[in-house]
Amino acid sequence: MIQKILFAGIDGSGKSTCLDLLISRLESQYSIIKVGNGDPYLYFRGERRLAIKNRCYWIMSYMRPISKRYHFHGLFLIGNFLYKFLLLKYVELLKTCDLIMYETDVLLHPAVYITYHFPFSKRITPNLRLKLVNMLSGSKRNCSIFYLDTDPELAMERIYERGADIHEHENPRDLCTLKREFDSIVEVALKNGFRIFRISTNHKTMDEVADDIQMILETRLSRAG
Repeated sequence: MIQKILFAGIDGSGKSTCLDLLISRLESQYSIIKVGNGDPYLYFRGERRLAIKNRCYWIMSYMRPISKRYHFHGLFLIGNFLYKFLLLKYVELLKTCDLIMYETDVLLHPAVYITYHFPFSKRITPNLRLKLVNMLSGSKRNCSIFYLDTDPELAMERIYERGADIHEHENPRDLCTLKREFDSIVEVALKNGFRIFRISTNHKTMDEVADDIQMILETRLSRAG
């Protein structure tokens, strides 16, 4: 059975960096499909190639700035989530790898960030939000989520250091709010039987965080094997 490894956490928590570090360490042992913000890529023994040819990604990339300019970004994000969900399900059906690693998880992340883009959704309890998203995410037997628990102030420092465009929600106040939502959703998910590993990234380098995750992964994968 293909094992799914997912990363959760506020912006600046180190999801992308940890994902790339783990792939570089594990690609000699496993065939891995990386599902990030772009097209899914397959990594195996130093080889990197497209897992599937997917032109819809370029359409979504083109629409993202337009949605912000004309104030329908919230609707765009719903469409983008559904597009990514269908893409991920297709990748899983291919069964061409040992591991699928998701840069952003498809359970906690949408259940949290919907409260930012659609504030009225805060009236929906974390438990119900999680259940609604879980109806799409499917089986949790082969799914491990690593929640990178990061102080919002440290996350902001990393966001500034990366030098990329800063999004509207990437500010200390909103990151604090989103972290509280994540903490709440994580507790609910744990009670519902999801395998979530909480890894603090404070006072650690990304290599040290990757070490912690790799140790947990190797134990889990040896049992699965």
